[in-house]
Amino acid sequence: MKLPFSLFLALKYLRPKRSMVSMITVLTMIGIMLGVAILIVVLSVMTGFDDVHKSHMIKLDSHVQISARGSSFNPDEVLEVVNSVPGVTAAAPAVQGFVMMTRYGQAVTGMLRGIDPELEKGISDVESFLIEGEMPTGEETVVVGNRLALELNTFVGDTLTVYSPQCFVSQDELRLPAELKVCGIFSVDMYDIDSQFMISSLPTAREVFNMDRGVMSLRVMANDPLKAGEIGEQIELKLEQTAEKDAKLSWFRYLYARSWMEIHQDLLSTLKVEKDMMFLLLCFISIVATFCVTITLITLCVQKTHEIGLLKALGFSSGKVVGVFLFLGFIQGMFGCFLGVGLGVAISSNLDAILNFLRRFNPGLMSAQFYQFAEMPSRTTPEDVLAVCLIVLFFSVCSGILPAWRAANMEPVDALRYE
Repeated sequence: MKLPFSLFLALKYLRPKRSMVSMITVLTMIGIMLGVAILIVVLSVMTGFDDVHKSHMIKLDSHVQISARGSSFNPDEVLEVVNSVPGVTAAAPAVQGFVMMTRYGQAVTGMLRGIDPELEKGISDVESFLIEGEMPTGEETVVVGNRLALELNTFVGDTLTVYSPQCFVSQDELRLPAELKVCGIFSVDMYDIDSQFMISSLPTAREVFNMDRGVMSLRVMANDPLKAGEIGEQIELKLEQTAEKDAKLSWFRYLYARSWMEIHQDLLSTLKVEKDMMFLLLCFISIVATFCVTITLITLCVQKTHEIGLLKALGFSSGKVVGVFLFLGFIQGMFGCFLGVGLGVAISSNLDAILNFLRRFNPGLMSAQFYQFAEMPSRTTPEDVLAVCLIVLFFSVCSGILPAWRAANMEPVDALRYE
């Protein structure tokens, strides 16, 4: 296959030679490689952070949450309506709120969630996360996260004193705290859940929060988590239609549905802004690397002044001269991208091993207690790799514009004056 003359000449100029230009060219490609690798690693980690936080949001939670404005409600009638909505795979009632636990004089705050063990299996398989004991089937029993158990120095069979907000706000009577027996310990390998959550039966949670009947929320699972918002709207519409048809169920109007994306909108927006800003800031690393391409090509343009003048004297057009330098920038960027993608993917795939090695020198590096994950999250997506490569190639081609413009405007008589 016959190559275009501009591409052929660009490849010829890039052949390794024992000269300073060849050394600068190699260093330039290494700079581009490092810039691409850093971008891919950072974007992979940021994507991994997104995945971890999203899994945090729905691992022990639901895709849609139905609540009543300012009060509890009877879940039985609502369950019938919700289960008839297309896209809903399961629904379960819950009573949830903040509590304070004490043991041996130590006080720790956490979250108590009361569940129906049978219906909860369709929402989250809590039983599969148990590492010791059993599920809370009876009253005044509870399972706790393993890190919360460690903080309270408690084991299966111990008793916790649990205070709800109602213990402090009641004016008419003195409300005593609940004594709950630890019947199990669970772990989902997520620090914020394992260090805060306790799970009990619905009657136990009602007793703790001084509720005679009803629930605080109805948790719903959808067949597609990304369509949770649409399913939530369908649920609200179905509840309104049911309230219009049956006057006894007019209280359905006070129910509202929120998807997991709405509940955690602030965090999701923050994660997206962080990723976008990190991408833009790190793009400057690639721009710095492409400045090296410009320096290399300017040096090459000066070194090849006589050759360029001779080619133009022989009828070589200015467009083809421009093509030579644009091809030079493109080829250097392409090789840098190819090597950078390989290095970046290799590092991203072995971040845990690299982190464990670095922790030998700094044991507190990327602490799970602060960053809320047990392992370094990382996921490299083809979209991120393609975006990085396209941007770097664009900058690399643009880096050849200045030397190309200088070479294209070079007069043959000036270039060959001293030949």
